[in-house]
Amino acid sequence: MPGIIFGYTVALLVLNLAPRAAFSPIIEYDKGLRYEEYIVEHEISAGQAKNAALSIDLNSVAQPAGCQKCSKAEIQYCLGIDLINDHCCCDRRYHEVLPYIPHTCYLGTQVCKPVIGDCTEYSRLRSCCCDKHALQKWKKKSAGVRSHVNKGTIVLALMMVHFVYIL
Repeated sequence: MPGIIFGYTVALLVLNLAPRAAFSPIIEYDKGLRYEEYIVEHEISAGQAKNAALSIDLNSVAQPAGCQKCSKAEIQYCLGIDLINDHCCCDRRYHEVLPYIPHTCYLGTQVCKPVIGDCTEYSRLRSCCCDKHALQKWKKKSAGVRSHVNKGTIVLALMMVHFVYIL
């Protein structure tokens, strides 16, 4: 019994005399590291995008007055990921202008900066070039999603599986 009391006394002394940080359950991380939390601002699934792409008439997309001919670099921007990055930065969820492209936009604590420079340039480029070119690209992708495997190939594969199973 005196050994147990001595053990408790030593444990209490060590806990009271030792620095508090050494026994703290909170782990301190490097002060230089910073973690940012993101939340989903809005999302267009592949199915939603496909339905939108197939339902929008390409001829219904009109360019506003004053638009010039699109350069190759502008068309590349429209067909690439930078368009989505700038859409997520500039448009926000209040007005979904790219329902035919599957994407997810996130909100963080940092202020975003558009790849193209500013949101005014993004809006001009999107309405003058991207709406038509991006829709055309995604209409083709959505229409081409069908399986290219013919029925004969499927029947042959099933027959082979059946034959192997019998042996």
